[in-house]
Amino acid sequence: MVAKIKRQIASLSLIAKLGLLLLTLLLLLAAILLLVFLLPRHHRRPLPPSSPPANGSDPDNIVAFDFSPYLILYNSGRVHRMDGTDRVSPGVDEATGVTSKDVVIDRSTGLGARMYLPPAKGGDKKDLGAFPVLVFYHGGAFVIESAFTPKYHDYLNKVTAKARVVAVSVDYRLAPEHPVPTAYDDSWQALNWVARNGKSGPEPWLRDRGNMSRMFLAGDSAGGNIAHDMAMRAGKEGGLEGGVAITGILLLDPYFWGKNPVGAETTDPERRRKYEATWSFICDGKYSIDDPLVNPLSMPASEWRKLACSRVAVTVSDLDIFKERAQAYAEALRDSGWGGEVEQYETAGENHVYFLDKPWSPKSAKELTFVAGYLSSE
Repeated sequence: MVAKIKRQIASLSLIAKLGLLLLTLLLLLAAILLLVFLLPRHHRRPLPPSSPPANGSDPDNIVAFDFSPYLILYNSGRVHRMDGTDRVSPGVDEATGVTSKDVVIDRSTGLGARMYLPPAKGGDKKDLGAFPVLVFYHGGAFVIESAFTPKYHDYLNKVTAKARVVAVSVDYRLAPEHPVPTAYDDSWQALNWVARNGKSGPEPWLRDRGNMSRMFLAGDSAGGNIAHDMAMRAGKEGGLEGGVAITGILLLDPYFWGKNPVGAETTDPERRRKYEATWSFICDGKYSIDDPLVNPLSMPASEWRKLACSRVAVTVSDLDIFKERAQAYAEALRDSGWGGEVEQYETAGENHVYFLDKPWSPKSAKELTFVAGYLSSE
């Protein structure tokens, strides 16, 4: 009996101890909660700030100017070109037999060119003769492409072979890194380099193979704009080095624009503002949309008569937004009292510089025949 009582007392003692432990734990938890809720808020450490969205304020990812589908300029100054950056090497073109090479015109600026020489007729290397000289300016809205991109390399090979000219395709510097007038100044320097070498060298393809009495300037789109400006500049500045004269210019779907619509040109205000904005971007706001550089129609007749050549050919594509102004260009030149010959060529149902984008097209072949005939005719 005594043993049983002792066991009951021990059991009660254990329960009491467990109860006491539980009570202690509850009191401790209550004390902790009391401290948490009663502690002054300014003693609590703030949470670290959340990270900003990725690239949310990175100037290298904020668009400063969207010139799609050509390029995008970012606030950091980074330029992302979407087209016209591929290069092909010079050499002998298997399809035409034309030989090409690259030359440096000004090492300090990187100004250069790609030159093209036609093959001898029938493979007879003795029958080389003296060829007309073509100075070509590529297009690309002043912001993309180069003398070394596949489309221009292919086109110059074809023109050189068919027209049998010595061609110099100028690689002028591009906007926005080098805003207009850099493209014009580079083109003028290259043109005088051609004139100088055609007279006295040292470039043998010009000195020995070029007939400088028959020198032509040509270009597509922005390049057509440049070719026009070069002939105007030659007239205003007293000609080229060595007294070399420009025989004619060939403007292929040239890029010209202006504040007010011409002919059936679009009257959509939004679209016209877009073209005005892109010109301002190209020249960094230096020239208005009615400056003669981009709008020759703003010139008086007396200025047109300074165009330093005797022949002009203008080609247009039926669906090209620049068609109306190019046609107005030819008409204004005729009406100005300028004493030369103006030719026009139009392709129906095609867009701007289609002959570069679809070189396999029968229409492209037909226009190439016109171009070659213009350059090779006496």
